[in-house]
Amino acid sequence: MLWEPEDVVRVLDPSEQRFVRHATFTGRSVTVLGELDAAGFGAAFAALQRRYPILVCRIVEDAEENGILLRPGDVEAVGAWVSFGDPDEVRVPAESMDPGAQLAYLDVVLAEEDRARVTLFVHHSVADAAHCVELFARLWGYYTDYVETGKIAIRADAAAVVTESEAGTEVAREYPVSLEMLLAQRGIRRGRRSGLETVVRPLVVADSVSRAERPEAAPVTLVRPSRIQLDPVATARVLETARAHAVSVNGLVTAAVLRAYSHLSGTDRVSCVYPVDLRRRLDPPVAAEAGTNLSGLAAFTTEAADTADLVAVARRIGTSLHNDLADGVIEQSVLHFPDFFGPDRIHSTAGHIALTNTGTVPPFRAPAGLILDDYEIVYLSAHPRPSTGASAAVTFLVYTYLGRLTIGRLGGGAVAAELLDAVASELSWSSADQRAATA
Repeated sequence: MLWEPEDVVRVLDPSEQRFVRHATFTGRSVTVLGELDAAGFGAAFAALQRRYPILVCRIVEDAEENGILLRPGDVEAVGAWVSFGDPDEVRVPAESMDPGAQLAYLDVVLAEEDRARVTLFVHHSVADAAHCVELFARLWGYYTDYVETGKIAIRADAAAVVTESEAGTEVAREYPVSLEMLLAQRGIRRGRRSGLETVVRPLVVADSVSRAERPEAAPVTLVRPSRIQLDPVATARVLETARAHAVSVNGLVTAAVLRAYSHLSGTDRVSCVYPVDLRRRLDPPVAAEAGTNLSGLAAFTTEAADTADLVAVARRIGTSLHNDLADGVIEQSVLHFPDFFGPDRIHSTAGHIALTNTGTVPPFRAPAGLILDDYEIVYLSAHPRPSTGASAAVTFLVYTYLGRLTIGRLGGGAVAAELLDAVASELSWSSADQRAATA
């Protein structure tokens, strides 16, 4: 694909580059009860594209497979896709999802019984979890405005409101920037520690993929994590346990994951790597939509024999994170990404447990009579190729929506089928133990 120099915004940084090889789109999807207005979603998605022009930018690769962010092309942006189907499925859209055309797509699936599914796909190089949730919330806000008033109000800031027909470039957000750029602006340079030392393994020849091989891309692949949802009562008990022991929910869930995995796999030593959103921890803080992937990585390793007391493990996880944040190590991790991801990497963290906790997902605005009763995270690879990054033994996704704690799983090998129930059992045991201790 050819492009002109004036089309180039910038070469993507390592925190963004690692999602280029597979053309990874992260999807936010909800099932809906009630009648949807197809025209309303068309208007809402168009408004979102105008407000956030990064969504109609493009990503191409040069001869060295470096991802390059380009400005929007001359062709009209792809609008919302609306069709009939099964809302219980998250599908691969029939239409092409090409990062060389644009970086976000909206798929709306309708059913005759007033049920639907709405999925927003955004390229992971330009949007992480916090950014995607902000975009999804804006989309539903625009849709609600359209249904309730017949027009969409696009707010440039708290004091300025323009209608959809009046919206122009003056209200468009600037392109979000990388974490590396934000760290450089704050004078933070690469130091000796990455913070991932405890999970580093030797890099073997089998882990390496040569650029010269340049294998053909595989067909489009959609990954929908297996998941288990705690009901609101069980979720409240987990929160109660965390509060009673002054530990975080993330720490408690991570401890349960480590214990469950070590028990099922028979592993003597378990390690986890998890992202830490740095938006509110930077000075000054950064808005959700102002950055692309603004998470550093934290690591925690423990002997399996030391995971018997979940609260104690959660406390150790919290202390480790607190110390790494205080020492500036979390910010350092991203500056060491070239050592861990891509064809030039020199380290491996293969075999670790990856855990992403996106926290509580806020309820989305919706017109009266419409119920958004479920929420999940999916991933779509538009042109997957052999990976040049560390392979996790298992990946967990954790979030809370409508008072229900959800734990999703990708991978897990021979113990995959048992993992989610084991984690839920660990959390249930922890909650029951806490209630008995405080009775």
